[in-house]
Amino acid sequence: MGIPRSIRAAALIAVAVLLGLLAVQGSYALWNAMVSTAPGTVSAASFTVNLTGTPSGQATPMTLAGGQSASLALNAQTAALTPGTATYAGVLVGNASDAGGAFSISVTAEGATLANAGGGSLATYLTVHAKTAAATADCSTATNYSPLTTAGLTSAAVPKGGSTVMCFEVKLSAAAPTAVKGQAVNITIPLTARQL
Repeated sequence: MGIPRSIRAAALIAVAVLLGLLAVQGSYALWNAMVSTAPGTVSAASFTVNLTGTPSGQATPMTLAGGQSASLALNAQTAALTPGTATYAGVLVGNASDAGGAFSISVTAEGATLANAGGGSLATYLTVHAKTAAATADCSTATNYSPLTTAGLTSAAVPKGGSTVMCFEVKLSAAAPTAVKGQAVNITIPLTARQL
């Protein structure tokens, strides 16, 4: 007696379905690769801006090692300031960053603060003007100065390795009384450098 044809056909269909199911199942594989590399050095770029006072020639980084802002004393180019005259000073600002690629900055001289020294009244008779220049020698010329307001004065872009000059003019009013003769004033002008 043989296996009926219908049972053989059902068995073949069952085997085909089982093979189909086995072929459709997903497979899981874990891929893992390891590569050893030699230790390297990670370094950070510096955002160094150097200030050089003119005519003093005193140079200092804008930010000191502890993170505090530097203070730079500028010397006036004239010995005596008389009513109606002006004196000039400037600072050379250098972009000394060691960052890779282009790294330009702009420098802003903010509004000046005038404080009388020793209780005098000289500050009320002084005005501060500013300009940017290509060379420190340009600071002693009385042209192109603008009042240094609270809005400040911003330089053009200073590329890495380049510099700009911020010039300052301090004028004594022609109406200054003789009572202010010999008085002193401290003038503070904050400088801010920004990466462009």
